Amino acid sequence: MASPSERTAKTVTIRDVAAAAQVSIGTASKALNGRGRMRAETRDRVLTAARRLSFRPNPLAQGLLAGRTYTVGLVTGDSFGRFSIPVMLGAEDALDAGQISVFMCDTRDDPIRERHYVERLLARRVEAIIVTGRRTEPRPGIGRLPVPVVYAMTQSTDEGDVSLVPDDEGGAALAARHLLATGRTH
Repeated sequence: MASPSERTAKTVTIRDVAAAAQVSIGTASKALNGRGRMRAETRDRVLTAARRLSFRPNPLAQGLLAGRTYTVGLVTGDSFGRFSIPVMLGAEDALDAGQISVFMCDTRDDPIRERHYVERLLARRVEAIIVTGRRTEPRPGIGRLPVPVVYAMTQSTDEGDVSLVPDDEGGAALAARHLLATGRTH
């Protein structure tokens, strides 16, 4: 049976790749990112070492360099997912699927829990926050934050907030007009 240290694989760093390829960390970085000028054999040596070591870039380090985290927070009181799951899926699709991650936090309609989650999301440096709930009725806003906030399938009582809510009455009228326009009478 494997010992605990054997079961936990060491994370391969760019430093390990540089050492295996016998280059500086800066050269390894340039080779892995396809930037900078270097001899083809040096670039190949770095790429071969990275493959051999199963190197995977660290998204946190890349985010720090790019000044982005590629994350969005979704704060919801919708434990059942009736509104929050479709909003989350739509956000992932609209925000370049696979590039932006959505962290979903269920507040269970508890204002203290909601505040805690908002603080944790901000500490993780999310780039925006989406607020949704299990009802479309107005709710108190989560306050002024250093990132964009949008309310989806719910609305903030703060008129300065951006809220996207369904228009059931308008949708029903549009459907009825369409049916009448196509000759339907029943």
